[in-house]
Amino acid sequence: MCGFVVSLGDINEEQVKKATNEIKYRGPDDTNYFFNNEKKIYIGHNRLSIMDPEFGKQPLVSEDKQIILAYNGEMYNQFELRTELENNKIVFQSKSSDTEVVLKGYKFWGDKLFEKIDGQFAIVIIDLNKDLLLISRDKFGEKPVFYYTDNNKIIIGSELKIFKHFKNVNIAPNPTNIKKYFIYSFIPAPQTIYKNIYKVKHSENIKINLKNYTVSKQIYFKPKIIKNNQFKESSFIDELDFLISESVKSRLLSDSKIGVFLSGGLDSSLISFYAKKENSNLESYSISVNEKSFDEIENAKKMSLHLDIKLHDTKLDKEKFSSNFNKILSLLDEPIGAPTYIPMYFLSKLAAKNVKSVLSGDGADEIFGGYENFNYLKIFRLINSLKLNKFCSKAKNLISLFPISKNNLSLDFKLRRFSQGMEVSEIFQNTFFLSSLSLQDHEELFKEKFDFEEILDEVIQFEKENKHVNYIDKNYLYFVNFYIPDLICARADKAGMLNSLEIRSPFLNSKILNLMLSIPKNKSYLLKNKTILKKLALKRFNYDFFNIKKGGFTYPMQKWLNTSDAHQNKLMNKDKFLQMKSDHSNKNKEYRNFFHCNKVLNNFI
Repeated sequence: MCGFVVSLGDINEEQVKKATNEIKYRGPDDTNYFFNNEKKIYIGHNRLSIMDPEFGKQPLVSEDKQIILAYNGEMYNQFELRTELENNKIVFQSKSSDTEVVLKGYKFWGDKLFEKIDGQFAIVIIDLNKDLLLISRDKFGEKPVFYYTDNNKIIIGSELKIFKHFKNVNIAPNPTNIKKYFIYSFIPAPQTIYKNIYKVKHSENIKINLKNYTVSKQIYFKPKIIKNNQFKESSFIDELDFLISESVKSRLLSDSKIGVFLSGGLDSSLISFYAKKENSNLESYSISVNEKSFDEIENAKKMSLHLDIKLHDTKLDKEKFSSNFNKILSLLDEPIGAPTYIPMYFLSKLAAKNVKSVLSGDGADEIFGGYENFNYLKIFRLINSLKLNKFCSKAKNLISLFPISKNNLSLDFKLRRFSQGMEVSEIFQNTFFLSSLSLQDHEELFKEKFDFEEILDEVIQFEKENKHVNYIDKNYLYFVNFYIPDLICARADKAGMLNSLEIRSPFLNSKILNLMLSIPKNKSYLLKNKTILKKLALKRFNYDFFNIKKGGFTYPMQKWLNTSDAHQNKLMNKDKFLQMKSDHSNKNKEYRNFFHCNKVLNNFI
């Protein structure tokens, strides 16, 4: 893993050095620069050495000096691609540098290379032969990359923090995107918190013409929905078993020690099982959250004994949380409203003491149906078809009578989210199920009628692109398109890289996703509550997850989050904000996710 700064045009070397140093933690092992004053190309690169420590220095320049590469990531199928290139008489200097595979793969295949890669990456290629700059991001958006262009310069970086070191770059917050943030809990690509600075989308290539700085975009990968009409459950489980096993095996590829996150839940336990088969010396890492309904440490200990994997653990209690919370939030380069960022930061800090890479169960909830709304899709469809949404919206008054619980994933919390989602039209329901604010609260807080076409334009575009997809598959694609890249992967990248730790997620594999999308509609029960994964676990290591309550990798916001010092930004209605603080403190209403998101945002405005 690495962090880079790539710039062209009206830039000076000192700016690039300061920007590169700003993200040194992303690659503390080695820092190198490429400066070409004649071509006005300035690149800084920080490296976390995982594969081929000797050869893999960057930026990497082709033998003819016409192609310059800055790369952040890991290519898990590099040896397959390397062999294919060698069979085409391509000669390599290194034995295991995936950076060299990227460079020579691009020279041979052009931008078709990115379709071939199984991995996580953000890649910038300057091709002087074609007067072209190419930016590419991996299929699930595991690695971030941001860019800025004007008539005089191009600036690209691994984090938003780097842009403050460049003159004449407007880093003023974008008011519309602040409103987006309180709905999504993140700002979906290509937008960012700042005006005129953009984020490359997952599975996207950005091409910039170096003669006139014009920008073009292309999505190079889309999931395939090909239904298996000869579906047999046993055969499907065998195929899933094979694909997960191969994905884990490929993600264990490393020239340095590697570990695994283990909560004792279904996702991390499966990953740990497959990893243990390949690496008998594997060690695991877990975190104990000092509140009963949030703590999974006993499950982790039980699973580590079951799989015979050594467990390291750390503890998060209210005192540790309170003394570190604001500092940890201040390290973020963009607002990510996932409360799971907090325990993952501490867990990453623990693992980084011993390893440079870990495997994680990220992506399983999104790909295998772990969220609550996957269980009730048919009910939602019925309510929508009978136009009972207004009735559900009025049910909020009844639900408000439920006492506010401090527990994780409590019934009152789920009911409030249900009513919040059902009060909007069908295409926006997923977004509002997950939102930190209801439609009414958003309108009152920002003193204006909610503009769906402006604030949720990404969802509208998603609906247009998937209008012929059945509602079950569309539900999956929603999470793949928004939640995985902009929340799940963003959280993992930031929590991990701030501690110089690479997090690898075997479930984020295009073959696994396409397999899940092949399940026919009449077998949709397998797409609920991760049923198919539970059956796989029962078969592979005889562990019954069907009777284990789903956990939540978060912290007890209702008890630990201090809202007394919360303050609104200038876009917000002060009276409404103060009313929300009062209602939350007095347990008249519950705004835990909003106030967490607000705490994060205060570092950016």
